[in-house]
Amino acid sequence: MSFSERNEIVFGKEGVEKLKNSTVAVYGLGGVGAAAAMALVRSGVGTVKAIDFDTVSESNLNRLIFGFNSTVGMKKCDVFATAAKSVNPDVNVEIYSDFMHGTDAGSMVLDANFHIDAIDSLNPKVNLIIGLLEKGERFISSMGTGGRICPEKLEFADIWKTDVCSLAKFVRKRLRNRGVKRHFPVVFSREIPCSPVESEEKNSENSGRIRKTQGSTVFVPQAAGLMLASYAVRTLIQPENEKKS
Repeated sequence: MSFSERNEIVFGKEGVEKLKNSTVAVYGLGGVGAAAAMALVRSGVGTVKAIDFDTVSESNLNRLIFGFNSTVGMKKCDVFATAAKSVNPDVNVEIYSDFMHGTDAGSMVLDANFHIDAIDSLNPKVNLIIGLLEKGERFISSMGTGGRICPEKLEFADIWKTDVCSLAKFVRKRLRNRGVKRHFPVVFSREIPCSPVESEEKNSENSGRIRKTQGSTVFVPQAAGLMLASYAVRTLIQPENEKKS
């Protein structure tokens, strides 16, 4: 069977064609974003655009879908591009190894039919969300997945109806402070995360103070990434008359 035959049974011929002609942008290739990006490739999305400035580190290997000893030290964007082509040689991959600062994240909205926000840092995340809202783009955002072990506690929700998740709380607060009241979908967890621990690694940007490091597992980040990609695919293949205005 060909690459798309099993997908076609589920998506239908028209759905497969829509995905082939669609572009999805993924912001952040950590445990969540990498899983989402690879799921989009496996689903037959024609063009996947990815932004991430970071490199693969040994501490990523417990949750990064394309994290292997052989990829440590390589740019995540480059590793993703290679992995994507190894799955579907026909996929068009555009990579951007840029650091999204809090002030410019909104201006870095890419041209795409759908957007997946998988950014970890609060300022860039909020500014990207505001940029997407201002441009009227279709998107979904990932909230916190660190320090958790139960993927079954992940849910889809409107940002204003989330609870438990501290990242979602901070996002809501920043949006209110900016006068943003618009609704958008997110994936969040109702699981209470474990407490972070002091890291032996010093943060050079923090005057040499010991920083705290949150734990992670493979289960929740990758499950969240699959949920984000699934939402994107379902949005893209639904009939035109069912799409929200």
